[in-house]
Amino acid sequence: MYRQGDINYSSRIAANNQAQGETINSLRPNTGVGGNVTPDLVLDYETGDVRKDFSIKYANAAVVKDYFITKYRDASAAAGTTGYGGNDWLLLRYADVLLLLAETNLYLGDVATATSQLDQVRERAGLPRYAVASATAGYSGKYPTLKLAILHERRVELAFENQRWFDLQRAFTPQELTDYFRAKSQANFGIAQLSNFGLKDYYYPIPFNEAKLNPTGMYQNPGY
Repeated sequence: MYRQGDINYSSRIAANNQAQGETINSLRPNTGVGGNVTPDLVLDYETGDVRKDFSIKYANAAVVKDYFITKYRDASAAAGTTGYGGNDWLLLRYADVLLLLAETNLYLGDVATATSQLDQVRERAGLPRYAVASATAGYSGKYPTLKLAILHERRVELAFENQRWFDLQRAFTPQELTDYFRAKSQANFGIAQLSNFGLKDYYYPIPFNEAKLNPTGMYQNPGY
């Protein structure tokens, strides 16, 4: 938890994510692009998803012309032009629990329960139930399985809450994850080259100082 207006114990996440020329996050002026958002995520929001308008916004400043993160906001007078916000850092939310249960029940073979838990999150976001959405070509083309539908829902529901990488690691093997990224459109990732993502990126390297403790027995992860 952070203390609004306090120079030492406040949160700067709202102000730091804000793009130039904007005031939706904070009263503190920003000269940069803020928390940048890839087109890959922007395009993942379905039509009518109320989470999109709260989570991201297009900044039209000449030096920006891009989406930035608006999920964390404190434009109150108490936070002021210094941007000393009171945003608490999210660790676990009910929607996160529901979608983790949906994922678990899917792996246990209980598709009906998994779908019901997914639907609770979708209905809260103003979206049709999974059975309705999956009957449309646009949705089923992007998320042809319930597993991918849950993964998609976690992405847009929990965007910018530091969950995505761990979701991907649970969902895919290293080879599957490499194939998943390389099948995406490079145009939606800017200068970040998808071809640079490979099998080794599934794991961090073993720290050199750890290897020094046991130079003959300690292994290194592949690719490092």
